[in-house]
Amino acid sequence: MIIIQQETYTLRTWEPADAPSLAQQLNNKKLWDNCRDGLPFPYSQEDGDFFIQLVKQKGGVHDFCIEVEGKAVGNIGFVPGNDVERFSAEVGYILGESYWNRGIMTDALREAIRYYFETTDIVRLFAFIFEYNPASMRVLEKVGFSKVGIMHRAVYKNDQFWDGHYYELLK
Repeated sequence: MIIIQQETYTLRTWEPADAPSLAQQLNNKKLWDNCRDGLPFPYSQEDGDFFIQLVKQKGGVHDFCIEVEGKAVGNIGFVPGNDVERFSAEVGYILGESYWNRGIMTDALREAIRYYFETTDIVRLFAFIFEYNPASMRVLEKVGFSKVGIMHRAVYKNDQFWDGHYYELLK
């Protein structure tokens, strides 16, 4: 299902045929360095297959494929909270390195958020960014997120502690 078709990208749901392209894009240590350790590295086609299977098993649309020139090159995903946080969701995003600095992620994230707020009962989004990723912080700020705090030494990545920057956006 296509969510939005822009001149430079398409935001849509994931399909099984996207796994090879996804694996090609995500098999990059620079990307892994900015993600939770749950993202495999190296990233294989089997990892892509597994991810797409998980996405397809969820009810509703919580993960969005970013397609450029017919190839799956990134993801925007929302993880809804539960219990007293059931109206909040964490957002995460990733884009193949060769597509950085083109404005694709900023626009795609804006559109995914619009769609997600319209189709779910979520009223608050949050994101957690590692201190050494100012480009990702700028993306969040451009789409309206506010930094609400810094959690010191909250991240352990590549054998080192880092601060985590916490952002939120209210509907």
